[in-house]
Amino acid sequence: MPDTWCDEVGLAWEIDSNEFHYSKDAYARTLERNCRYAAAGISVVQTLPSRLRKKPDAVVAELRAAYTAAQARPRPAVNIRKAEPT
Repeated sequence: MPDTWCDEVGLAWEIDSNEFHYSKDAYARTLERNCRYAAAGISVVQTLPSRLRKKPDAVVAELRAAYTAAQARPRPAVNIRKAEPT
């Protein structure tokens, strides 16, 4: 499940921090997840938390551009299931 999902266009937004995504195993899981997104035709924007804090306007511009690009192609035939509460 991505951090944010724009269902109408099939766009995922991932906040990928060094803390949670860049150990050897975590990085491998991140790459595997991104390959599953790509295989399903899902567009993904990846953002570092530090970049979101330091350059929020640039991140918003990237998200808008990705959304526009996702609108220009057919929406992938995917359904996102919500995670069960823990």
